[in-house]
Amino acid sequence: MIVNEILPATLYRAATVRALDHAAITEYGIPGYTLMCRAAEACLAALRRRWPAAQRIVVLCGGGNNGGDGYAIARLAHAAGLEVRVAALVEPERLAGDAAQAWHDAAAAGVPIAAVSTKRQEDADVVVDAMLGIGLERPLEGAFREAVEVLDAMHATGVGVLAVDIPSGLHADTGSVLGAAVEADLTVSFIGLKCGLFTGQAPAHVGRVHFADLGVPAEIYAHAPVAALRYIADDAPLWLAPRKRTRHKGHHGHVLVIGGDLGMGGAARLAAEAAARVGAGLVSVATRAANAPLQAAARPELMFRGVEEAGALEPL
Repeated sequence: MIVNEILPATLYRAATVRALDHAAITEYGIPGYTLMCRAAEACLAALRRRWPAAQRIVVLCGGGNNGGDGYAIARLAHAAGLEVRVAALVEPERLAGDAAQAWHDAAAAGVPIAAVSTKRQEDADVVVDAMLGIGLERPLEGAFREAVEVLDAMHATGVGVLAVDIPSGLHADTGSVLGAAVEADLTVSFIGLKCGLFTGQAPAHVGRVHFADLGVPAEIYAHAPVAALRYIADDAPLWLAPRKRTRHKGHHGHVLVIGGDLGMGGAARLAAEAAARVGAGLVSVATRAANAPLQAAARPELMFRGVEEAGALEPL
């Protein structure tokens, strides 16, 4: 299974990714358990690249398909000769569908499985976070919150953390922390990148993001609504195409920045500078009259207008 460090530009909402997963199963005939095993292969491959010397692996498993991914990771790690054990936050007997199959296969393979203990820290080189997936909508509480807090304490001591699809506790659409969230070194995301891996508080929790499409057909994405596009530096030539040498600034748009109360003109000026640097032909700043001459002296390429009332904005 190939895990890509070069990420797609497209970002999706959680509901769209669930629909893509469902389409892969129902329209393209890929069994859900096959996708789960492919996800596990991708995670284990990423783990062994990131921590090649790791031998002791603890997998924290929840109760849904994210937990099923964890059981499948544990089974593969066990087969690879690693010392692995599962700490279960949900009684395995309560699992259903593909997750239940993953648990049965892990248990049959001889993977040690026990209830999680939040009273002590696990002895591990790497902990795999397979507790909660992209469906989380409410703040963590109870055993899950305690497990996240214990895991973050372990991470602070140097234990590696790999998050399966998304760090537990992070909202998949917004990147907000729902009470508490895992701080991972590496997150392996499947089928479609979620907006919440890049927005809000996500940068403090996801570590490096890798992507695995799990071998779903490219056609599956044709009609999926894209929520956002990541800026990729290599795309600069597409956004900033070469300009004819005979053209002048009036041919390339006019940006108006409105802001900067008394003594607080810096943000408006920074925004205006940014607009000029990314290619706006003309940039005007509507700000307090007291700010205008000072800012113009420092940045003569920008046009500052002193404005004291809303009506004065209309001509601009």
